[in-house]
Amino acid sequence: MPIDNNAPNIKPHLLRLALAVAALATAACLFACNRTDKKPAGPPEKVTIANIVPPFSILADIAEQQGYYKQEGLAMSMQKYPYGLLALQAMLEGKADFSTVAETPIMLAILKGEKISIVASIQTSNKNVAIVARKDKGISEPHDLKGRKIGVTLGTFVEFFMDAFLAVNGISRGDMKVIDLKPEAMPAALENGDVDAVSIWMPPILDVQKQLGDRGITFYNEEIYTQTMNVVAKQEFIRTNPEKVKKLLRALVRAEEFSRDNSAAAQRIVAEFNRMDAEKIRDMWGDSSFTVTLDQSLILALEDESRWAIKGGLTGAREIPNYLDFIYFDGLKSIKPDAVRILR
Repeated sequence: MPIDNNAPNIKPHLLRLALAVAALATAACLFACNRTDKKPAGPPEKVTIANIVPPFSILADIAEQQGYYKQEGLAMSMQKYPYGLLALQAMLEGKADFSTVAETPIMLAILKGEKISIVASIQTSNKNVAIVARKDKGISEPHDLKGRKIGVTLGTFVEFFMDAFLAVNGISRGDMKVIDLKPEAMPAALENGDVDAVSIWMPPILDVQKQLGDRGITFYNEEIYTQTMNVVAKQEFIRTNPEKVKKLLRALVRAEEFSRDNSAAAQRIVAEFNRMDAEKIRDMWGDSSFTVTLDQSLILALEDESRWAIKGGLTGAREIPNYLDFIYFDGLKSIKPDAVRILR
């Protein structure tokens, strides 16, 4: 076909607009082209996740209740645990393929030589942990904690928060009597005077606050610690089941989109699924970010907590590992590439 030399040239601003529209369309397709909206071929693949209670687990819960696992070709079996350390132990013992767990137990497990990898973070918060104390025992300021008995679940992120909180307030761990307590034992221990304070996470914080009423005081510090909830698996499982990892991540990303666009409905789903009071779920919801990501802050947290664990004699390790070796990048990078923000 001959070229019409009399045809008008495309104006530069129209060309730029066309290119911008094309770029947006391509970006929108990146996730859409990787998700499975059609019924997967073949029977669903069986997987098990050791999951914990809200607010940390909401994306995993929503993915289950909305049928996203099934739509991605997974027959998901979900085990529930009261906190992440127990969920991680279940996975390490072969009772589950994946677990949800905060970064502190992951760090301690890696320092012990466990070959595990983080496939994604699914929740972050700097207000899901606090120290709740007996105000009627003379504790009205953080420095009043010195010389007191404090309950904490050892090996979890609340132990790291406790030490960080004490340090910024000029108190050393040696100034306290630290008592290892499970979360469910903390209300009675406070009530009976077995401890004067507890380092605790959501939702037990709400239960302890309600029990103590005006007799209690809660100390937060949003500047010293940001907790992350992560999905982890054994490295060998990931090597032999990369497609299962991708299917799981796609389901979680879909749950992220749903919870972002339908907050009230998502809260109802989580409350009903976990048989929890809807008001309690609402109280916790705004203090967390529910996003599937791999962020540089995760590496920094693992390194900081490793220094704390080594210095405090919580591990026999003496060197901080290269945590890049314990992150599985390929899964999330293939599904949500802009969510992978770790320097390599």
